[in-house]
Amino acid sequence: MKNLRKAFGYGKYARKTEEPYAPPATQLSDDERNIIRLFKYMRPKGSPTEQAFVDTYLRPLGFTRDPFDNLVVTVGEDAPWLFSAHLDTVHDVEGIQSLHYGNDGILRLSKKAKRNGSNCLGADDTAGIWLIMEMVKAGVPGTYIIHHGEESGCIGSSDLAKGDPMWLSQFRFAMAFDRAYQTDVITHQMGRRTCSDAFAKSLSAALGGSYRPDDGGSYTDTNEYAGIIPECTNVSVGYRGQHGDGETQDVKFLIWLRDRLLTIDYSSLVIERDPTRAPWDDDDYLPFYGTRYGELSGADYAADVDFKELVLEYPDLIVDLLEGCGINKHDILDQVSLFYGYEKRVSACSGLIRRRR
Repeated sequence: MKNLRKAFGYGKYARKTEEPYAPPATQLSDDERNIIRLFKYMRPKGSPTEQAFVDTYLRPLGFTRDPFDNLVVTVGEDAPWLFSAHLDTVHDVEGIQSLHYGNDGILRLSKKAKRNGSNCLGADDTAGIWLIMEMVKAGVPGTYIIHHGEESGCIGSSDLAKGDPMWLSQFRFAMAFDRAYQTDVITHQMGRRTCSDAFAKSLSAALGGSYRPDDGGSYTDTNEYAGIIPECTNVSVGYRGQHGDGETQDVKFLIWLRDRLLTIDYSSLVIERDPTRAPWDDDDYLPFYGTRYGELSGADYAADVDFKELVLEYPDLIVDLLEGCGINKHDILDQVSLFYGYEKRVSACSGLIRRRR
């Protein structure tokens, strides 16, 4: 029996769970080291750590705050296109987190970070910020904007769209780097067309790899500009499991994507969509999310779907929808207090924290 316990790892012979092998820092490329350095920052909106990130990495590249707290820099002239990411992450706490980077090229939270309360990696949208930084350093012409408060309801972009639409109207396209997976060039957000198929196809061809148009977009800052800028899209940057402690980033893919973005002739992309056209025309509105979130798209199918089961099946999508409407975790907890009492709110918070640990 002792030998069996030892062989199969029972009792005192139980093997400790180890994290996958991580290559020594000396084996990392400069790109990998720089990416890992950025991803260590936990940046809730308006936190001192968010500002420290700005001061350390973005101001040296020439980024300055606009009247709506977005960070903006323009490179070159006669380049009427806008590239975007967002500054904030959905971390519950601020500070510096420890990470694990395996020889498979996947970056994730370390076990220590999870024990210390980190609830996400923050690839959404540190990946997009790194791409923008690299494009600025390489001198790729265009205007670059890193939005304020996207995770709290696209605050910076919505304020900009309302406060200075004339400035936005100079751009032919707005391209966000804020999409999960490795394949999507988004044509629809919140079921509404924000980008033409022609533009998405031309960008997909320019990017190469497995990129193709996708109509299953949820919501990001470029959606706020769809009534002003002709082509408003969102591009996959290689993260998965956003908004949770299982979030990962494919670093090798991110570096490959950077290399592609530095070589594209953006003036050759096809501009076709008319932003003044009514956004809810029958041909442009999807009553249900498209290819990424399944193929249910009509009333005949929806009639057989239980709403609660749908929410449980697609929690990430529901979170995106709520945040796009400006609803955050504090609003949800307030409703818990209202309907179930303050003690239930405290219990809910405690339970969520325990599950993360």
